[in-house]
Amino acid sequence: MTKKKTTKQTIKNVAKKVGFTKFDIFNLGIPEKIRENVDLKTIRTPFIPNGEDNLFPQFLAEVARQSPTHRSILGQKKILSIGKQFHSENPNVQSFINDANTGESLREVYGKIIGDYYTFGNAYMEIVRYEGGINLYHIDSTKCRVSKDQKHIYIHPDWAKYGTSKEDTAIVPVYPRFEKNTSIIQFKDYEPTFNYYGLPDFVGAMSWLAIDWELQTYNESKFKNNFTPSAIVEINGDMGEEEAEKLVKDAQQKWTGKGNNSKILFLVKNGDTSPANVTLIKDGSDGSFMDLQKLTSQNIITAHRWQPAMSGIVSAGKLSNTGNEIRVAWEMVMGTIIKDVEGLIFGKIQQIIKENTSLDIDDFEIVYEPPVSFLSDIVPSQVLTINEQRLVLGFEATEFGDVMLTNTKTI
Repeated sequence: MTKKKTTKQTIKNVAKKVGFTKFDIFNLGIPEKIRENVDLKTIRTPFIPNGEDNLFPQFLAEVARQSPTHRSILGQKKILSIGKQFHSENPNVQSFINDANTGESLREVYGKIIGDYYTFGNAYMEIVRYEGGINLYHIDSTKCRVSKDQKHIYIHPDWAKYGTSKEDTAIVPVYPRFEKNTSIIQFKDYEPTFNYYGLPDFVGAMSWLAIDWELQTYNESKFKNNFTPSAIVEINGDMGEEEAEKLVKDAQQKWTGKGNNSKILFLVKNGDTSPANVTLIKDGSDGSFMDLQKLTSQNIITAHRWQPAMSGIVSAGKLSNTGNEIRVAWEMVMGTIIKDVEGLIFGKIQQIIKENTSLDIDDFEIVYEPPVSFLSDIVPSQVLTINEQRLVLGFEATEFGDVMLTNTKTI
């Protein structure tokens, strides 16, 4: 019994014969339903699977690598969240900030935790106690699963291979419980119907994230192959299959560009003696492509609760006041996202430090700084004298230049 060919296989075979470049359909494999199994009787493992196949975090990690718009926003969120610096006037606290685990600063640890929180909706931090203090470590969210009783976190290096490598699993108690001076804390937001795991902001835009990746593949394909054949050539006459295939290859080598930026589709018709027919194909997809790209970016930004100006998208008619628009956007994301997450994660870290050390961290804070300085809005002639402006430009002062330009009279 022969296996029935699929449409995709048929297209690939035909494409190969006529000399098309590799044809394939990308499938990001978006889960049909994102849900959490809360029926403990049906779960055979001692932990709660994250996703239908327990690999939902791995899927989210792949999404973050595939969508450029999504990855950019995740990076911007992380950079703004860790601020310019972690600061305290207390030298002992500042020493702990600079060395949270004999290798990383607390700002570095916090940055990884924040990155995971925005990417997966879950983040994990390990607390290791020693005589006189604690060390804080970030634990990769893709490696963590919550136990059924929510009292432990199961950590495995590769959950896809858990069935054959269960002995590689580490089990750590959830804070404030410690075992062997080690504990772990999970950071997550409340999500209806989810008791064990959180979800990231952008979860409602999964389809748009897949489209964002498809658009990049589509754009690359257009650059290399112009999307569609530039022409269809119908050759009439009697020739065998090998002879026809040789004709097509020879013609393509001669008529297509070195970079394969155009292709010609040949149709060889036996038994027809009419002249060859050439049909030119015009690609009118540019307009639709640009519209779809714009809509995709807008939906991803909206799902992230982000601001277009923070993503490099400036409103029409505001090019002369870009700095001000970015600052307004920065204030909005600080008030609606960054500070909110700071209260959830940074506030909890402060609490852990207080409960497990003798450090006085009352003045321990994250110092934030706007991405655009107010200096860009200042008109030099309104705040500097003529001589001050000349000195900035590298010229010597003049005799009557110690006045504002706006105070001089034109004769």
